[in-house]
Amino acid sequence: MTKLLKIILFLTILSFEAYSQENNLEHFSISDGLINTSINDITQDNTGYLWLATDKGLIKFDGTSFKIINLHTNSKAISLFAKNKTLFIGHEKGIFSLKNGKFNYLGKEKVLKIVLIRNKVLLCTTQGLYEYSETNILPLKINSQIDFSVIQDVIQHKNSIYIASNNGLWNIEKLKNPENIQKISDERFSNFLINNNKIIASSLENELNIIDKSKIINSYKTIENISSIEKIKDEIWVSSSENGIEILDANNYTFKRKINKYNTDISNKINSVFLDNQNTIWIASKDRGLYKFSDVNTKKKPTILIENISVNYKDIPHTFNKDLQLNSTQNNISFSFKTVDLKNSKNIQYQYTLNKKTSPWSYQNQVNFANLKAGKYTFSVQSKNKETLSKKTTLSFIIDSPIYQKIWFQILCGVIVCLLLAGIVEVYIRQEKNKNKKKIDSLKLENYLLNLEQKALQLQMNPHFIFNVLNGIKALGNSGKSIELNKTISQFSILLRSVLNNSRLEKISLKDEIITLETYLQLEQQMSSKSFHFSIETSLKNIDSEEILIPPMLIQPFVENCIKHAFNQITEKAEIKIQFEVKDKFLYFKIIDNGIGYNQEQKEKKITTHKSIAVKLTKERIQNLSKYNSFSIEEIMLNNKISGTKVSFKIPLITDY
Repeated sequence: MTKLLKIILFLTILSFEAYSQENNLEHFSISDGLINTSINDITQDNTGYLWLATDKGLIKFDGTSFKIINLHTNSKAISLFAKNKTLFIGHEKGIFSLKNGKFNYLGKEKVLKIVLIRNKVLLCTTQGLYEYSETNILPLKINSQIDFSVIQDVIQHKNSIYIASNNGLWNIEKLKNPENIQKISDERFSNFLINNNKIIASSLENELNIIDKSKIINSYKTIENISSIEKIKDEIWVSSSENGIEILDANNYTFKRKINKYNTDISNKINSVFLDNQNTIWIASKDRGLYKFSDVNTKKKPTILIENISVNYKDIPHTFNKDLQLNSTQNNISFSFKTVDLKNSKNIQYQYTLNKKTSPWSYQNQVNFANLKAGKYTFSVQSKNKETLSKKTTLSFIIDSPIYQKIWFQILCGVIVCLLLAGIVEVYIRQEKNKNKKKIDSLKLENYLLNLEQKALQLQMNPHFIFNVLNGIKALGNSGKSIELNKTISQFSILLRSVLNNSRLEKISLKDEIITLETYLQLEQQMSSKSFHFSIETSLKNIDSEEILIPPMLIQPFVENCIKHAFNQITEKAEIKIQFEVKDKFLYFKIIDNGIGYNQEQKEKKITTHKSIAVKLTKERIQNLSKYNSFSIEEIMLNNKISGTKVSFKIPLITDY
């Protein structure tokens, strides 16, 4: 009976332990935002962000959402290491560094692990040991057996450096030109750990080897296929690529418990275990994503950092050990700040102060100050998690006064004006008539171009189209179709904002033009009684559409003309094709429809007394852009029948680089 009670008690304890583990276990997978469920390594930066190396690239996690960070390639990321404000990524395609949002390619070597030894970043690669130096990496020459071997791990203890390679375990006294090189074992080792003032090395023989100085003094059998070893509090977590996690007592290496698919909802294929700065344990699995073991009793005071400073809408680098000096025109300043709390990411609130003006607490982590006056400012920001406050982070900046307010500039201007007046009076009398004539001609040309531009812009969205959209919005509201109503209002607001913004600019990017056209055509599809399809194609010779500049809304009048007139006699398969092509230093435009043909359109316009001058104005506008322009409107013939109209023209190619 006593034996039976012991068995029941043992099973009860196991069940309670399994329940406790399950209760503290949180699982993240593709449905939560992960790009891939195979996670190879985990690290944390100074701000508190968690970084994940996956089989499909790099991921950044703030406790709420996963953000995919694009390298030059989205293939496998193997290892990670964060130092100060730099993140190192060991990638299948080489080694990269990430600092201030910019990636730097350091080399093609395949990096298995990145460690810090004697304040130097070392790279364990498949072709020896490398050292990071400023913006590149250099191979370390130790001896012929180590230099070209596969290095799994490196660790420093006291005055010795231990190297685990595919041809044994080594001990050296220094990295460069070591005098004493000792081979401790011929076995292959994968991971190091310091515990109780001794080195622990995991071997491929499923053992934890205790190393003192240059000898293996003890070995302990553990699970097979060891992938990593980590010390967490008073325990050693041994993870396996096939058998889950085995936890040992850190003092005597006795077995304490296992975490695997048999007692928790966790994968057996574990790549690594990581303890963050809030004592939360993160587990990277090979096939099922990310796991989080929470310690609900751990509390940590939040830390806030200013992540980014933008001046006149451009990001600037800045160190916080001195005041930020700005000129008089740099008076639009934005600050982005962040407290990363992986346990309570949704509870973080922020409060900022500019000089003596303090904001209320808010969940917003960005603030914009526009048109600040000249003077000295002190900006400080603080965060809180519920009632726990962080320390304030403070930054001072000075905006210089405009040059015209400076006394020396005013005196200099007075002297220059006096000197110039005498010469101007004499020259003015002789050149007055000629100047006036040129001025009149220039004003006439400028006025003509302005009027032409204004008329062309006014034709880009006629009142009839706006009236139709507003009526459509009203009808959707009356019918209770809130989703379609919100979508239509959103599209219409985007189009109006785009047109208003573009009308103030002489040049916009081709990408912005395409987005405006797509929004306009989508609204026309919803509001027009004539059903039609449209497509927009680009052939830009590897030039990004954001880098090509064009005058705004050159295409829209022709597209509107197609919709209003070309499809009057077509009941199905009405189609508009818009094409952009870069060729011979020109940007070519084509608008092709399968409507009734240009000549028939003109006849119907006369019948309906539609007074459209969009084509004429746009043609004049294109002709004024360059003497090399070309413009044509031609009907498309198919089987001796008119099957549509093609409008084509070109303008010189202009880019922003």
